[in-house]
Amino acid sequence: MRKLFYILAIYFFSYSSISALENKIETADQLQKIFNSVVQVESFIPPEARTAEALGTQRKGSGVIIDDNHILTIGYIVVEAENINITLSDGKKIPGELAGYDSTTGFGILKTAIPLKLDALEFGDSDKLTKEEMLFIIPHLNEGKPSAANMVSRRPFVGWWEYFLDKPIYTFPMNHSWAGAPLINQYGKILGIGSLYVTEAYVEGMLSPGNLFIPINDLKPIFDDLIQNGRRTKDIKPYMGLSSQINSGKISVTRVNENGPAAKAGIMEKDIILSINNKKIKDMEDFYKTVWSSGGPGSKLNFEIERSQKKINLEIITMDRNDFYLKPKYY
Repeated sequence: MRKLFYILAIYFFSYSSISALENKIETADQLQKIFNSVVQVESFIPPEARTAEALGTQRKGSGVIIDDNHILTIGYIVVEAENINITLSDGKKIPGELAGYDSTTGFGILKTAIPLKLDALEFGDSDKLTKEEMLFIIPHLNEGKPSAANMVSRRPFVGWWEYFLDKPIYTFPMNHSWAGAPLINQYGKILGIGSLYVTEAYVEGMLSPGNLFIPINDLKPIFDDLIQNGRRTKDIKPYMGLSSQINSGKISVTRVNENGPAAKAGIMEKDIILSINNKKIKDMEDFYKTVWSSGGPGSKLNFEIERSQKKINLEIITMDRNDFYLKPKYY
């Protein structure tokens, strides 16, 4: 712990001396506050939960304290969790609860079961991030080691699980303990939350193992909603309940979630999606944007699919993804 602290201090203080701008991390006490703000998150999910098969029933990662009793993390660690344990920087364990989850961005917000006066970090401005800026990935030390990194790309990301980010933060080199870890700048402010390991951080087609962070500016418009309502109440994306991939220019269904909208409509694995509402689909990004432009949850989608060399038309009635997930008893 002490050795890691000194190594990170060298990074922070050497880069802080480059500019005379105010409020950069310049003292050991300021650096210690950053470490104190990062927690470990452990969650326990019922086996009947929708995400149990794909993500497991025991999950771990990091989170960062953002006010007296709220913690920001990546949502897949805590979605559908019945029990959540939070380990502070000093090793003390406290119970937590899911306060808010947003499936569109992937953010999750926890609250401590008992109010505590905790060290908190402020939000930065991820839109102003440049490739020249030194960044720091800070997982809880039970999860792994902190590391320095640079943002190397801001390009769209498309996930097979009905997920799209317009300008996520790709960083290099990779940190092995990215899940829920805050991405911190030289001012000690949060610029993003760790979401994924990626093989092509710089550009598509170039092997460059790194990480993908959800930009903190994506949280700002929905933050109050998540705290007050537990979910976003505007711009809710319609959910189909299927996974897909593109291969040889064709989008095929790889999984259909049991009892989800796609399953109820009769969509099957290996179906090829040709068009939606009479619009031809050209790629995964176009697929999601076409679905999301049809309206919110409850919107109807006319799918033209190819199955066993035959064309079939099926209607999917979408829903809110949050309503599909299992809710903990306290939520």
